[in-house]
Amino acid sequence: MVRSLRKIQAQIKRKRGASSTALIEDSRDAKRLRSGMMRQERLTKSGAARQKALQPKVMRFQHFQQLVDSNAEGGQHSVADVLRHVERFLSSIDEEIQQLAAARRLGRPRSAQEDRLRNLLEREQAEFDAGYEIPDVLDAEGVKLLRGWVGRAADLAQLKTRRITRDGRLLT
Repeated sequence: MVRSLRKIQAQIKRKRGASSTALIEDSRDAKRLRSGMMRQERLTKSGAARQKALQPKVMRFQHFQQLVDSNAEGGQHSVADVLRHVERFLSSIDEEIQQLAAARRLGRPRSAQEDRLRNLLEREQAEFDAGYEIPDVLDAEGVKLLRGWVGRAADLAQLKTRRITRDGRLLT
């Protein structure tokens, strides 16, 4: 059974001929076309939701990629360096929140972006206490993979990751 909308359209066009473009409202072909369009919309929505869910992780990994790129010798990093850069990343989110709060007029409610950043910071802090997922910059191979990463969420699975806690313990 054909599932792609483009293929469904091509089959219907081939079956009916190039001259006829109108479909009867409740015909089999119209139902196939409708279900194909609904499936396409569902796929688009789920892809967008997946991208939105991975965005904080992409931001985090891009921050570490800048750390690796700024390191001239290109070797691995120590746990203390990693903890310092995690703290720097979290403080950059906090600074952004402070800037938004300063730009807000007195007595006005927080903006949606400020609320989103506050929620993000709370989640990131909680994850840092339990085990913060970072790209593996403690290993030379992980550094090499991170350097080759182009910043796409789809390529995150190719990177080696580690978890580190606020007190410096490494988890898997």
